[in-house]
Amino acid sequence: MIRIFLFSFLLIFTPHCKSNATNEKSVTSGQNSIELKETAVKKNIQDNLIESGPIVGGVSETSATFLVQPVKKSKVKFEISENEEFRDSFFTTETESDESKFNFTKIEKTELKPETKYYYRAVLDDVPTDRVHSFRTFPSEKNVNFSFGFGSCQQGYNAGEPALFPVIAKDSLRFFMQIGDWTYPDFGNPGKGYNKSMELLALTYKNRYDYSYPFNSEVLSRMPVSYLYDDHDYAGNDADGTNEYKSNSVNAYSMFFPHYKLENPGNGIWQKFRFGDVEFFMLDLRTQRSANANSINSQGVFDPPAGHSILSGFDIDGENQKSWLENSLKSSDAKWKVIISPVIFNPRYMDALHDQKIAQLSPKLQKGIVDKWAGFPEDIEFLKRLITDNSIDNVIMVSGDSHSSYIDDGENSFIPEISSSNLDTKNSKIGFLIQLAGYNIWNQGSYNDDSHAYGRISFFFGEEEYAMLEVVDQKGAVVLSYKLNFKG
Repeated sequence: MIRIFLFSFLLIFTPHCKSNATNEKSVTSGQNSIELKETAVKKNIQDNLIESGPIVGGVSETSATFLVQPVKKSKVKFEISENEEFRDSFFTTETESDESKFNFTKIEKTELKPETKYYYRAVLDDVPTDRVHSFRTFPSEKNVNFSFGFGSCQQGYNAGEPALFPVIAKDSLRFFMQIGDWTYPDFGNPGKGYNKSMELLALTYKNRYDYSYPFNSEVLSRMPVSYLYDDHDYAGNDADGTNEYKSNSVNAYSMFFPHYKLENPGNGIWQKFRFGDVEFFMLDLRTQRSANANSINSQGVFDPPAGHSILSGFDIDGENQKSWLENSLKSSDAKWKVIISPVIFNPRYMDALHDQKIAQLSPKLQKGIVDKWAGFPEDIEFLKRLITDNSIDNVIMVSGDSHSSYIDDGENSFIPEISSSNLDTKNSKIGFLIQLAGYNIWNQGSYNDDSHAYGRISFFFGEEEYAMLEVVDQKGAVVLSYKLNFKG
């Protein structure tokens, strides 16, 4: 009887105890489910707010230009604060995104503090978005030590793992300069001839700003960006100023990127800016370039006609790029002048153009070389004379395009030049191949590993003033370096 009673007791009360546990789990599960649903809803709302961005560019001592692309037509403003939690925040002006510009919206904010770290986020239809990014304004003092990074050729048809970008993000860079072939839309989406259409051009910028890619989510979330297109992201492989839709490419850049003041916005994207005692001159080497094909005569010999120019091959309204560069370099009082060129400057490439064996055995290689400054000897001589005749010292050339990295101290390149252009694309190892052909034109070395790399220049002021030119690989190791002393 006792056994029956105990058995009945267990039958009655054990399920009850289990039921309590189940109910507790059910309540907890229900709470978790509600939280998950709320999170999912919030994420869904956020995903339905931003198509591209936000990013910041055109930064100076007291101003910055912000860009975002909402998913749909929206009221847009940016919230800014010195605090990541946005305490004591303030806002830019509010504007409505323009569907004719595919909702890409740029807003400039002035009256910022110099040398100050700011956090920012887009506010769309009064809803603060989740992507909180940061940047630092430039200093008002001149002699400030700093580093910047640069590179080109990424997110293309032969891109590798994007392992380099987290390394760039952790570097102590004040800004990053993407100097061309930022995606290869002519080889992928949307395909050749994309600049016939502003809609397709807008798509190329949306692809550039893909937030799932670490260049955007990790690098551009932490620093300002400057950008120049090269051939693939301007119109197509080796494209020049004869492209009939080039005005679309210029207009797209102006609408869809937060740049510095364009010196002749109807005809190109050349521009300049200053950080402390360093001035940067950014060149557009596509829009006003003479046709590359004109440099090769009917016998296949390199023989460019008079006036063949990479800087100003066309008559245009307003000041042309060549005159602008001359006047800007002459008038600059900055200690250092940095010329940003999407393609290699090094004049020694002309040796290969005058090598008839190369012309006969590899017309493709010849075609590749005439796309560089070497294909435009008049402009090379112009820049040499400009610098020599006016005693313009402390000039550095920064370049990209060739899917590899190198440094020359000026022995071959005339101006000390650092080139880096395999951010995620396969290393072409051109420096190594050129050496095999008997041309040693990068006397501080070339990067010949299978890894990826970016360029970094650091400026140091004080008792010893110098610039350190470096190439850094995806492990964070300096693989090439050259110390360039200031000439005072």
